[in-house]
Amino acid sequence: MSPRHRKKSSAPKGGSQAAAGPSSAEEEPPYIEAFGHKYHHSGRIFTPFDEKEQQRMEIQHRLFRHCLNGALTATRIPLNTERILDLGTGTGVWPLEMAVRYPQAQILGIDVSRIQKTQVVPPNVQFTIGNIEDPWPVADESIDFLHARSLAGGVTDWSSLFKQAYDKLKPGGILEWTEIAIQVFDFDGNFGDDEIVPQFITVWRDLCQRNNIEFTPSPHGPVWLVDAGFENIAQRTEILPMTDWTSDEKLKVRQALINLVTTEHFDNHCGLLFTNCGLTREYYEEIAPTFLTEIRARCRKPYTLA
Repeated sequence: MSPRHRKKSSAPKGGSQAAAGPSSAEEEPPYIEAFGHKYHHSGRIFTPFDEKEQQRMEIQHRLFRHCLNGALTATRIPLNTERILDLGTGTGVWPLEMAVRYPQAQILGIDVSRIQKTQVVPPNVQFTIGNIEDPWPVADESIDFLHARSLAGGVTDWSSLFKQAYDKLKPGGILEWTEIAIQVFDFDGNFGDDEIVPQFITVWRDLCQRNNIEFTPSPHGPVWLVDAGFENIAQRTEILPMTDWTSDEKLKVRQALINLVTTEHFDNHCGLLFTNCGLTREYYEEIAPTFLTEIRARCRKPYTLA
C-alpha cells in the first residue's frame, strides 16, 4: 500500500470544476475470450471483467478493508472533502461505501468496463466508462482525494497516469494508491528481502515483459510520483500470509482471503498474457500447480505484500 501522496501547493489555474456526465449507453464492442475469461476488446487490459473476476474484486475489497481495520482508506480524509475520484472502480463497491461515510462529497468512479453495481446508487455517486489512461472527464485542480487500487494489468504508462493525477488534484490534494505485489517472500528471512521465485513466477514475468505490462508496479512508485510533482510521499506495507502457517488471528483472516484468490481465481489474470504469446491452456494447467507446490517445498512461512 502506498497511501499518502500530497500534492505540493501552487497557485490555482482558475479552471472550473467539470461534472462528469452519465455513462454512455452505446453498445459495448465484442470482448476477447481467453481461458474462459472475458477481456476488454482493446487487448491492452490484462485483467478480465467477467463474473468470476468480479467475485475476486469483492474478495480483494474485503482483504483491503481488513488490512485497514475496517476503514476504506489509509488516509484520514477531511470531513469537508468535496470531490473524490476513484480510478479503476471495478464493481463500484468502494465509491458506494464511501458515499455513506462522506455524504457531502461528490464521488466519481471510472472504469473501462461496465460492471458497476447500479441497482441502488446514492445521489452523490456517479460512474463513467473510460480507459484511465485517457483524459479524465474532470477539470484540472478539481479533486480533493484520488483513490486508485489494483490498477496493475491495465496500465502501460504509469508516469503519464500519475502526471494526470497530479494535474487533476487541488493544491494539497491527496492520492492513495494500493497494489498487491506478484511476489512471494519467506517470513523467516529478512522482511521484504528474501524473495522466492517459483518457476511459474519466472514464466509470468517473462510474459509480462513480452506483453509490455507491469503487474508489480509499487517498487517504481516513488520515482514516478516524484517525477509527477508529488510531495510528502508515505508508504505503508501490509503482510499477506499464504498457505496455512500463521497463528495470529488477524493474519489468519488475511491468509484465508489471499488463499482464496490464489486458488479459486489464479487463472483470472493469466488468460490474455498466455494466449498473446501463443501459449495454450494445457501449458498453463501443466505449470500452474507447481506455484504452490514449489513455494511449500522452499519455505514454511510464505507471504506476499500489499
